[in-house]
Amino acid sequence: MSQSTDTRKLILLLGDLVAFYISLFAVLFIRYAGLETGLPIRIHALPFSILFFFWAIVFYILGLYEIIRSSAADFIQRILLAFTINALVGVILFYFIPFFGIAPKLNLFAVLALSAMLVIIWRQIIASLFKSIPRESVLFLGITDEVLELASALKKNVALGYRVTEIMDDAAPIPENLKEFVLQDKISLVVVSPQVAANGAIAKRLVELIPLGVRIANFAKFYEENTGRIPISLITEQWFLENPMATKRLVFDLFKRLVDIIAALILLIPTALATPILAILIRLDSPGPIFYGQTRVGRYGRLFKIYKFRSMIADAEQNGAKWAGENDPRVTRVGKFLRVTRIDELPQLIAVLQGNLSFVGPRPERPEFVEPLRKEIPFYDIRHIALPGLTGWAQINPPYYYASVQDAYKKLQYELYYIAHRSIALDLLILLKTIAIVISRAGR
Repeated sequence: MSQSTDTRKLILLLGDLVAFYISLFAVLFIRYAGLETGLPIRIHALPFSILFFFWAIVFYILGLYEIIRSSAADFIQRILLAFTINALVGVILFYFIPFFGIAPKLNLFAVLALSAMLVIIWRQIIASLFKSIPRESVLFLGITDEVLELASALKKNVALGYRVTEIMDDAAPIPENLKEFVLQDKISLVVVSPQVAANGAIAKRLVELIPLGVRIANFAKFYEENTGRIPISLITEQWFLENPMATKRLVFDLFKRLVDIIAALILLIPTALATPILAILIRLDSPGPIFYGQTRVGRYGRLFKIYKFRSMIADAEQNGAKWAGENDPRVTRVGKFLRVTRIDELPQLIAVLQGNLSFVGPRPERPEFVEPLRKEIPFYDIRHIALPGLTGWAQINPPYYYASVQDAYKKLQYELYYIAHRSIALDLLILLKTIAIVISRAGR
């Protein structure tokens, strides 16, 4: 991802916060014009600042800080949903947690309405400004399926900040006048595939571009930064030696385990309370057991058992294990709701307490699938060095459902990226985006 992308996200966030505070000060000025100027501000500043912090989180969860936007209608829909949730957050903060000693009914909803108006105006203005910013011109040296895939994605998503100028086939001779070509087309970034980089003569000509201010990027790294995936077909065993995936991260692992235990204990309380009701609904909808158990492959290849609320018909696998699809006919009516809301996953909290699962990590696969996949996909077993999770980096990126060897290949690309970059910040991002996906699917 280009450096400007993170800057643009920060600009969106700061602009939204300015809109929130302008709305607050405008409402206070209009309502309390006859009072001492500073008094209403002092009373409202802290509680509303905390509220605005949660509003920004809601915006983030709903994807309002993603640079790529599908349509104006989608944006308006997300904004309206965001401010509906924000209203509920405000009511909870001021009326169910009466810590601040104020109950600003009119002020709260006036700030909400004015903020919504200002944010929509601000976003339209800044979107126009973003479109006017020149994009970075890119030259790809070498053609592979991944190069074509990424070049196509960059062309479609202009907000990423790149303009694909040329893709040169490494099978044909790289022009001798490469420097003149780069200068003429005002290319600022050359992305080099591995086979081209291995050519000493071409590498020498690429080095000559550096004094001109041209950036030279390794394709595998560039692909990783812009897709959130590791390009498996373009890496070798040497890549894993240079990027040690099994490095111990003691502080991260200890903190993550502590959070897993605390969160699992908290969530088991509502799970226990809801289980009798869910049991009745599951049995009324489809005869069979309430829970469904499966063996999964965990960390370091160890087998363990997970349990879910049953979401399929009782004899769903009478002919053997099958991939689960997005519109799987074996899923019951209640099961569809359980899956969309992820409620069917709640019994797995036991596995979290046992240390077999985490909240975030590569989703554990069944042994029946792992055996053929490790034969067909290079480096497949690398995914097993991380503790598996209830949700993961692959689950918050399309296609969301992985129901074939080809899908599993793409899923592994995401999982290797997670293992290489795992951190508290990335785990938090995955959890927030999981919430966003659950909300968006539940609303369908």
